[in-house]
Amino acid sequence: MASNFRTCPQCSTRNRLDKEFCVKCGEPLEGVKAGDAVAAGKKGKPGFHVSEEGEEAQSPLVPLVFVILTLGVAFAAWRTIQNADAATPTPVAAAPVAQASIPPVVPTQMASGVQAYTAGMAALRAGDYVNATRLLREAIAAANKPDYRLGLAEALEKSGFTSDALAEYETAAGLDTTNVRYTSEWAKALNRAGRNTEAIRVYDAALQIDRDNLANLREVANLHIRANDLAKARPYLERIVQLQPDDLAPKQNLARALEATRDLEGASKQYRDILTAMPDADLTRALLSDVLMKQSKPDQALLLLEEGLKLDANSAIMYREKGRILDRQGNKADAVLAYQQYVRLAPGATDIMAFTARIEQLSASVEQ
Repeated sequence: MASNFRTCPQCSTRNRLDKEFCVKCGEPLEGVKAGDAVAAGKKGKPGFHVSEEGEEAQSPLVPLVFVILTLGVAFAAWRTIQNADAATPTPVAAAPVAQASIPPVVPTQMASGVQAYTAGMAALRAGDYVNATRLLREAIAAANKPDYRLGLAEALEKSGFTSDALAEYETAAGLDTTNVRYTSEWAKALNRAGRNTEAIRVYDAALQIDRDNLANLREVANLHIRANDLAKARPYLERIVQLQPDDLAPKQNLARALEATRDLEGASKQYRDILTAMPDADLTRALLSDVLMKQSKPDQALLLLEEGLKLDANSAIMYREKGRILDRQGNKADAVLAYQQYVRLAPGATDIMAFTARIEQLSASVEQ
């Protein structure tokens, strides 16, 4: 079957045989053979057909397809805009914020308490007792801990609020009755306030928690000694000497307490232990000589004093005690000589006037 069209070599459009130029692109068709490009059963482009005139005509489906495609693109665009609008959050007007008048709240009460306590103690060490008191009260409001109470007590005490401070010390001790530190601090505060009887009671409570606390043993013993109550000081001093046998100061205080309670043998032993460790301890030697006199041992007492003068020929106290013993024995002349040495070596002593008068009295007696 002979072909009734020619195919444009440029755009492949089918043209009738009588057309000299391509009806679509205008390409010359001279020399183009009829039907060569689509012979042998080749089909045209999908959606197009060859008209009766031999021109390639558009299929009736093309406009419908075009409309559908156009509508699809428009719908897709509309959906894209809608989705974009939905994804964009609608701005919400922020409520007005009032100006803060207090520091910002920290995350937790525990953190608040620790921070307030740390800042309060720093203020306390810096001498800023007003801010220290405020901050430590804030710490207590967050957590009622004995350390916080103790810090507040110190701040109040340094601010001059003694009664309030003592109440805080007592509260701190009550919050932890197993820790000797809090009770000890309460006792010290009472001592500083001059409330010695209460201080002794609280020190005893602290020693119930820790019976071997040397600091508390010393403090309560000293309170009794200052009250001139050596008998009550004795058990505390005995415990101190047991715990620290090489410490000579409590040994001497114990010897005095033993002497006051008429335990002369015990006192003599303590004094001799001290002299063994420190032979030139003139005061101890003088005290021991007095114990020996109470034990009716004047010869031993004089020998003890002579040994002291061999160690130190200018020991005023040795001459004074020697003069006293000789004076008691009725040896007036030797007593005068010993007293004169004492007055010469200790001209600024508070008892010089008394001994000077005694020298004159004894001298007059000797001359007679």
